[in-house]
Amino acid sequence: AVVSTQSTGNEMIAEKKASLAPVIKELRPLRAKCSELEQLHAQKKSEYDSLSARLGSNLHSLEQEVKELRETAQTEESRYHFLMHSKQLLELEQQKVEEELAVYKNPDPAARKQSLREQYNRKILEQDNLGKALRAKQKTVREQHVPNVAQMAMWRDLTTLLTCKTNTLSRLQQKEVETGGENILIL
Repeated sequence: AVVSTQSTGNEMIAEKKASLAPVIKELRPLRAKCSELEQLHAQKKSEYDSLSARLGSNLHSLEQEVKELRETAQTEESRYHFLMHSKQLLELEQQKVEEELAVYKNPDPAARKQSLREQYNRKILEQDNLGKALRAKQKTVREQHVPNVAQMAMWRDLTTLLTCKTNTLSRLQQKEVETGGENILIL
């Protein structure tokens, strides 16, 4: 019974082997192809990773370069605007100088009075005259300072004396009222 079960098991195994043999034959080239594809995949993945790393590095360096170029462009644009404004200011100054020269070269004395040079000369003369007047006034104040201080001291003494006299007079009048109108001389 054991032998027959064993032979039946062997027959079943043989049948299964026979039925799986064509599948195994088909599977062997597929395994080889799978192994080739895995190798190819690994190779392509390695190439992809290497290329991705290089591109990532290039991208970072390009982004850095773009950032630097933008900063440079912004700096240069600011510099351009600054120079344009400076140029405009210089052109205005040049125009003023040319107008001043035209006025200065004009033979008409009335027109010359309107030149900046004449206006500044007039203001300088006015300030010189004002300075002279102030120095004269300062001299007068210095000369009169000592007599004025003495006069103020005398005025203070006079007010003190008058205050004392009024106080004395009011006390005398009050005593006269208290004594009943008698004239009493108190020394």
